[in-house]
Amino acid sequence: MQAFGGPEELRVTTIEPITAGAGQVLIAVEACGVGLVDVLLRKGLDPSRSPIGFVPGLEVAGRVIDGSPEWIGKRVFAKVAEGGYATQLVADVTNIAEIPDALSSTAAVALGINALVAHFSLLQGRCGKSEQVLVRGAGGGIGTMTVQLAKLNGAQVTASTTSPEKRSMLSALGIQQFDNGQQEYDVIMDTVAGNNLASFFSRLKSGGRYVLNGIADGFPPPDFAMPMVTSLQKSLSISFLSLNAVADNQLMDAMTNIFTLAVQGKISAVIDTVYPLDEAVSAHKRLESGKVFGKIVLQV
Repeated sequence: MQAFGGPEELRVTTIEPITAGAGQVLIAVEACGVGLVDVLLRKGLDPSRSPIGFVPGLEVAGRVIDGSPEWIGKRVFAKVAEGGYATQLVADVTNIAEIPDALSSTAAVALGINALVAHFSLLQGRCGKSEQVLVRGAGGGIGTMTVQLAKLNGAQVTASTTSPEKRSMLSALGIQQFDNGQQEYDVIMDTVAGNNLASFFSRLKSGGRYVLNGIADGFPPPDFAMPMVTSLQKSLSISFLSLNAVADNQLMDAMTNIFTLAVQGKISAVIDTVYPLDEAVSAHKRLESGKVFGKIVLQV
């Protein structure tokens, strides 16, 4: 990228060769996840980053070709700060997890960050067995992982989506309950935010927990928490989940466990579309269309 802006600011270019340093590996990238965070970064909503030479991409899967000897030849998932839309990537060994042979690189990144956000959000919300859980944005990348993991944990899962097509696809994932605008819940998992966030607080039971882990519909209004304050007698709570607050070893341990669940057939990687790396512009346009179900992946 040379400037922040629309998808057209993404351009294919050649850079100087990169090398792995101490405690790092060089990965020949096979697949890279495309997420809404990439869109926010592309638009320049992180003031700490310069667009000049910025390469998006926070998660990749591929084979280690250099660096720490114990990792060479292994296929790994890597969570990074940037640079994933590339043929090669350097990652710290603390930020990689081995991918089982039975799992494709495309599936690994389709699980990837989305499954990690879902897993740690459910922990943050103290989501217990048999509890009523609502997932806002259930058809998105994080949402499709959240409904699966919550259901696997024994929760009674209800999905919130305005799309009949996504309802049908969620049903195929085993979700049979859809929000009618009146039900109350023990836990609400929200990937959407936006202006309507506060209207969901009244849908929480006493002692209910609200976990916000995404802003697919934009930031909520500044006074969004006031309805929760006026419902003080219900002892409601709201928390926020960012993987930046989770230790690297916890993330990679969780990623390994998630891969195991996928290999065992207990959860599925949900892939919307796979694009070649040089079609990243099309991938971003698709992501911003609002029609995506699951994850978009770039394949190298």
